[in-house]
Amino acid sequence: MDDPSKFMNLTEYHIAYYAIIFLALSELAIWTYTSRGSRGERKKGSDSGTVWLIIISWCWGVMAGAFFRSESVPEFMRGWLLPDFCYYIGVVFIVVGVIIRCTAVLTLRHAFTLQVQTTDNQHLIKTGVYHIVRNPAYSGSILSLFGVSLAYRSILGAISVIVVCLLCYGIRIHIEEKALKKQFQQEFEQYCQETKYRLIPWLY
Repeated sequence: MDDPSKFMNLTEYHIAYYAIIFLALSELAIWTYTSRGSRGERKKGSDSGTVWLIIISWCWGVMAGAFFRSESVPEFMRGWLLPDFCYYIGVVFIVVGVIIRCTAVLTLRHAFTLQVQTTDNQHLIKTGVYHIVRNPAYSGSILSLFGVSLAYRSILGAISVIVVCLLCYGIRIHIEEKALKKQFQQEFEQYCQETKYRLIPWLY
């Protein structure tokens, strides 16, 4: 991220730099907020180690664009670039993705956790952004990470971010929804019927 030559000018570099810093700080704030957890409640963990998949996909999403434009890859691969306007789309995606993720976290409040776990007095949230897709916090993350790769205009970076995120988050969602189904049973099944899409409206 410290190489302005990957951008058309210094203004683009600085905008992208601060957008990525905004993304990182928002994620740090979410991790700090959720690490406090809900005290005094019996928690049932069902994470199966998927939190590491989220960490890996997030780190790769932030680094992929820069990596595929660095000297670590062959020169002809560095030249596989998206049109200039994709930079602006990428910056918008970063900001909008952060807003979506933070909105999802604040909607769940202390029910939002970094690891897959449920509590006996937990309620199934079906309103707000959770009425549109069942995993809006993940939708926001993927949108922001895809935006980073678009800001670098790297074709390989954008493709790899989508593949890695869909794979890692897909596994995570499978584990998480399995735990929610066990916890809420018929209520969760009805929620899935009402809110059909996991991540992307009208697609998935």
